[in-house]
Amino acid sequence: MNLTAAMPVILVGGAATLALAAGLWRANERRIGVLTMAIGALLGLAAILLRFTGFWDRLFDHDFADVWDGPALNLLGAGIAGIVIGLLLWLESPMLVGRLPALIGVVGLLAGLIASAQLWTQRVEILGGGLQADRFSMLLNGIFIVAALAVILLGVRDPAAVDRRGEFVALILSSTAGMMLVAGAGDLITLFVGIELLSVALYVLAALEVWRERSLESGLKYLIIGALGSAFLLYGLAFLFGATGTVKINEIGEALSLTSGAGLRDEPFVLAAIVLIIAGLGFKASAAPFHMWTPDVYEGAPTVVTTFMSTATKAAALAAFLRIFGGALKDVSDDWTVAIGLVAATAILVGNIAALRQNNIKRMLAYSSVAQAGFLLIGVAAGGLAGSEATLYYLIAYVAMTLAAFAVVIIREREVEGGDRLSALAGYGRSRPLLGVAMTLAMLSLAGFPPLSGFIGKFLLFGAAVDAGMVWLAVIGAIGSLISLGYYLRVVAVVWLGDSPDAPGARRPRPGGADMLVTLSSAAAILLVALFTSPLLRLCRGAAESVLGI
Repeated sequence: MNLTAAMPVILVGGAATLALAAGLWRANERRIGVLTMAIGALLGLAAILLRFTGFWDRLFDHDFADVWDGPALNLLGAGIAGIVIGLLLWLESPMLVGRLPALIGVVGLLAGLIASAQLWTQRVEILGGGLQADRFSMLLNGIFIVAALAVILLGVRDPAAVDRRGEFVALILSSTAGMMLVAGAGDLITLFVGIELLSVALYVLAALEVWRERSLESGLKYLIIGALGSAFLLYGLAFLFGATGTVKINEIGEALSLTSGAGLRDEPFVLAAIVLIIAGLGFKASAAPFHMWTPDVYEGAPTVVTTFMSTATKAAALAAFLRIFGGALKDVSDDWTVAIGLVAATAILVGNIAALRQNNIKRMLAYSSVAQAGFLLIGVAAGGLAGSEATLYYLIAYVAMTLAAFAVVIIREREVEGGDRLSALAGYGRSRPLLGVAMTLAMLSLAGFPPLSGFIGKFLLFGAAVDAGMVWLAVIGAIGSLISLGYYLRVVAVVWLGDSPDAPGARRPRPGGADMLVTLSSAAAILLVALFTSPLLRLCRGAAESVLGI
C-alpha cells in the first residue's frame, strides 16, 4: 500500500492525538518527558531500520537507496524532535510547562507542511484513488496549515485555550486534517468525511468558552445550521452517485461527458444534485443566501476560533467547490455556472450592504467574509483554468488579509473590555502604530486598493468572469467593491482619527510575542503576495491544472 499520499494527513492527525494526550497528562511533565523521549527514539530507530532493510521502499513505492528523502526524512526528524522535547520536559523547562500541546501542534503542522512540499511534484493516490496528493491538494494543505499555525500561536494566551489547551490544539488539528481530506478527495465519500471531520471539530471549538453564554449559543447555532448544510450536501452527493453509478470524481466526469450534448434535461438527478451541492457547500462557505448563521456564530465564538473559521474553513469549502464543479461537473458547466454566479452576486451584495450597519468589528468581518465568499465564487462560476487560478490566488491573499485583521482584534480584546467593538479601536493606530498599519493594510486590501494583493486578486477574478462571458457578474463585483469602501475605510478612519477610549496614561498589557509575530507576518504577506504575483500565479496555475485534469 502506498501511504505517501496520506503522509500530511497522518502527521497532522497524529499530532492532534498527541496534543490531546499531552493536555490530559499535563500535570506530570517529567513522566511525559520520558515517554516522549522513548517515542522519539523508537521513531528514529524505525526510520533507520526501515531505510536499510528495504521495507520502507516497498511501503511507500519509492527508491530511497541513495539519499534520505521524502517520508523517511520526516520520520527521522520527528524522532529527533521527540527526543529533544522529551529531554526539555524531563528537565522541567519553564518554556514548555503548560505549552506542550501547542508545541506538539506546531511541530506536527510544520511536519505536514514539509511533507506537502515534498509531494508537490508528484501525483500519488491511496485507497483506490479515494485520497490523492497532487499540486491542488498540496497548495491547499499549505493554506490550511498556515492558518492553523497562526491560530495556535494566537491562542497561546487566549482564555478559551488556557484551561483546555490540549483540547483546543487537538480540535484545531483535527479540523485541519479534515480540510486536507477535502482538498485531496478523489471520491465523494472522502470529501464528505473530510467536511464532517472539520465541521464537528468546529462545533466544539465555537462553544469552547463554556462559561460564556454567547459562546454556547454560537456552538449550538453552528451545530444546527451545519447539520442542515451537511444534509443538503449529502443528498446532493447521493443524487450524483445515483445518476452516474460511481463515487469517483474522475469517473463521474467521464459519465457526464457522455450526456453533456443533451444537457441535463434528461438527467433530473444530476440537476437536483447540483442544486443541493451548491446549497450544502454554500452553508460551509457562508455565502448568501446560506449565510444566516455567520454573524451570530462569528460574534459569539472565541475570536481565535472565529479567525480559523473565516480563513481555513472558507478555503476548505472553496476546495470542495473546485473539486466537484471543476473536476466532476466540468463537462456540464453550462448548466451550473449561472446558478453559482447568482449565489456569488447575492453574497457580494448582501454581505457588503449588511456590513455597513455594523458597530461590532467581528460582525462586520462576518458580513465581510460573506461578501468575500461571493468574490471567490466568481472564479468558480467563470470556470476553466483562468477562473480556478484566480480563485486560488485570491484565496491566498484573503487568508493573509483576514488573519491580519482578526489578529489586531484579538490583541485589542486582551487590553480592554469590549475590545471587539469598533469604538475600542478608536485612536489605536496612534498608540500602537505597527498594529494600526497592519489593520490598515488588511482593510485597504480587502477593499481592493491597488497595488495590494486584494486588488490583484479581484482584477484576476473579474477578468476571468469577463472572458467567460459573465460581464454582469464582474459589474456586480465592482459595485460590491465600491459599497465595501463604506465600512473598510470607516475602520481605517476610526483607527487613526478616532479619540481613544483609554484613560490618559493608562497602562495596558503588552501584546505577546506570538501575537505580534502573526500580526506582522500576515501584514507583510499582504504585500508579499502582491510583490511576488508572477511566481504565485505559476503555483496557482499548476494547482488549477491539477484539479481540472489538464
